[in-house]
Amino acid sequence: MKPIAITLLCLSTILGYTTTTAQTTCGRVVDEMQQPVVGAVVVMFSQDSVHIDAVASNVDGLFTIHSDIRPYRLIFEHISFNQKVLNSDLDNVGDISLQQKTDQIEDVVIKGERPIVKVDNGKLTYDIRAIAKGKVVNNAYEALTKLPGVYETQGVLSLAGAGSVAVIVNGKPSTMSAEQLANLLRSTPVDRIEKAEVMYSAPPQYNIRGAAINIVMRHSSDYSFAGEIHSNYTNNFYNSWETGGSFSFASPKWSSDISYSASEDKFRQLLETYSQHTLADKKYDITQDQTIIMKSTSHNLHASLLYIPNKDRQFSVTYTTNITPTSNGGTHSKGTFVNSDQTKNGDNAMHNAGLRYTTTSGFNVNIDYTHYQIATLASMQNRYADNTNTDFSVSSGQSLNIINTSLDKEHKLEKGLVVNYGAKFGWSATHDYQHYTISEGSIDSNETDSRLDEFTGNIYAGFSKQLTKGSISLSLAGEYYQVADYENWSIYPQATYLWMPNEKHLLQLTLSSNKQYPSYWEMQKSISYIDGYSEVHGTPNLRPAQDYNIQAMYMVKQKYIFLLFWNERPNYFTQTAYQSPDKLALIYQTLNWDVSRQVGVYAMVPFKIDSWLDSRLSLTGVWQHNRCDDYYDTSFDRTKWLGVARLDNTFNISKRPNISLE
Repeated sequence: MKPIAITLLCLSTILGYTTTTAQTTCGRVVDEMQQPVVGAVVVMFSQDSVHIDAVASNVDGLFTIHSDIRPYRLIFEHISFNQKVLNSDLDNVGDISLQQKTDQIEDVVIKGERPIVKVDNGKLTYDIRAIAKGKVVNNAYEALTKLPGVYETQGVLSLAGAGSVAVIVNGKPSTMSAEQLANLLRSTPVDRIEKAEVMYSAPPQYNIRGAAINIVMRHSSDYSFAGEIHSNYTNNFYNSWETGGSFSFASPKWSSDISYSASEDKFRQLLETYSQHTLADKKYDITQDQTIIMKSTSHNLHASLLYIPNKDRQFSVTYTTNITPTSNGGTHSKGTFVNSDQTKNGDNAMHNAGLRYTTTSGFNVNIDYTHYQIATLASMQNRYADNTNTDFSVSSGQSLNIINTSLDKEHKLEKGLVVNYGAKFGWSATHDYQHYTISEGSIDSNETDSRLDEFTGNIYAGFSKQLTKGSISLSLAGEYYQVADYENWSIYPQATYLWMPNEKHLLQLTLSSNKQYPSYWEMQKSISYIDGYSEVHGTPNLRPAQDYNIQAMYMVKQKYIFLLFWNERPNYFTQTAYQSPDKLALIYQTLNWDVSRQVGVYAMVPFKIDSWLDSRLSLTGVWQHNRCDDYYDTSFDRTKWLGVARLDNTFNISKRPNISLE
């Protein structure tokens, strides 16, 4: 049976996995008497010590590992035998004989800890289900917040040392906004996610610049059907709920899934404003207390279809919609300057469709379309301390159409060299309007009805190469950008170098560059009112900001992370408050600054206490520098040191039933 069984096992395994895996490695583990060794652990590494997979030998001593990595290193371990290391490039390694240990002990208790991350072609790959295990996690979005270095602040995900981070699904960027994509992930069960790939400098074939998290969805190579229903309830002063379900079907060539969720959210926000406002050489002490209450219902639907006729071709189509038929609420402001009451009602809808096709020649073709529409009607009454009043209503809305297309190609050459190149084109058209109806008094009512077109063209070329103990990737992209009468040509470099001398130590150096674009609302010449004192002004001449990042990350034992980072953002833009010199009004407006710079250090140390406590300590120190030479009628040049200490804890109270506290 020995050589014949091994050969038959390899052949049957290869035949059974031809739709998903190109190669397998198999063999048999025996002792010095050529008897099979049961339960021997066989671990595969690449030649640069990157962990590939691990299996155990069966009752006949046989093992199989599905991987096309050649050459490789196998490590054989068993409690009763000495460790053995084999370097090979064969599909069938035959009989592997282990030597009996001479120093046997009677009872042994082994405690192991699974590494939280693996390195795959320069990407940090996390098993989402393993990350979420034992945590209070209800969906895919919440699971992302458990990744090392990933945090959520005011509904926005950020990556330590990189600032903002883009989220993509199955390597495909979308024209959906970050908020719309977050809504999709909140309705996606954790079990639907196979892994998450964290990249501090995403290669250009992802059509994303800067830091990115790629979520890889599970695809079964067998016939399967699965379904899940879920419900969430949250109380944060008011009650909010969400419920939905998802279903998926898979076959060797086809897979499809559909998910739906409905939710109702209600929240309250309290704001206090104290302003010493000087007007005509007189100082006014203005105090305003605001209470904002908003309520909305929404529906989320996502459907996808994947067809893989053979290993060289695949076709996929996705459709996602988010509809908010009702959104209403209001703001009540009370203070020394004015008492204001505002009511607001609106609705919005987003539809997104994506198509991806991989040809037999290796070209990846992507087409993505998004339509977004919002309409709002608001009314406001202001009762000022000087006994004057204003009463008005405003109807506003936006219609947005976005199309992105891309074409990418990859060539795998000898000695681990991969060359890739491609092009991307994007077009968007937006229509914004704002109309006022004044019933009492007078206000600055800037009527708007504008249309704005935006064009983006991008070409790139790059390469990556596997090294003896690591990898390197370099690329360069050129972009043409036009919005209204503004045109710009830009060059974006990207580089990643990874050095891994062994499985316990990893060093990664990354360089990325990107552009941050203002929202369409911010670029309109419009005025909206928070209350009788606070206003929001648009900035028609707002320009995109450049973003350059350098990170040096050192990881120990695949779980302790230490990071140095530098971030440079010329033309940085943000919304700040400014006291008008012409009237008693606090103006919130988004403006470009000359530069915003951050230099910092980050450390993450996870630790456990037995099985009841799982903690993660994160420490961040930052030196920040902001400069603007033309800030209204003045300028500023400020530096500041800041530090953040964060401790996340999960207390495992009970296994049966499963009760955890965070």
